[in-house]
Amino acid sequence: MITVTQYVGPHKRSEDWTIARQINAQKLLAACLLLENDAIADGVEFHDNPATKSGVSGKTFGGFRPQACPQGAPNSNHKEGLAVDRYDPENKIDDWCMANLDKLEARGIWIEHPDATHGWSHWQSVPPKSGKRVYRP
Repeated sequence: MITVTQYVGPHKRSEDWTIARQINAQKLLAACLLLENDAIADGVEFHDNPATKSGVSGKTFGGFRPQACPQGAPNSNHKEGLAVDRYDPENKIDDWCMANLDKLEARGIWIEHPDATHGWSHWQSVPPKSGKRVYRP
């Protein structure tokens, strides 16, 4: 489970961490928790990232990203509190997601294709422009 505090990480004092983005993050993380519980019930293990000490991937930008962050476009899903990169060093989370697209749909989660996310699994609570449950950025 990723908490809001873990999601925002070192950016909790950012002027970009607005109430609207906090609400987005709470909704995202609630949906992620439901999907994570589905995966755990199927035997998937979720590990903490040594760099973030949570399920958030990367060093500082796998969860919320301030607008000035060099990763991602302005108003990207990470910068709006609508996406998180899950730590997935062996790609087992992505493997489970690809085999359980019906569960992603039930929980309102879309993912980037695992070919583009080696070592993490990108989850977001809004559809991409293509509308596809699994998409290539």
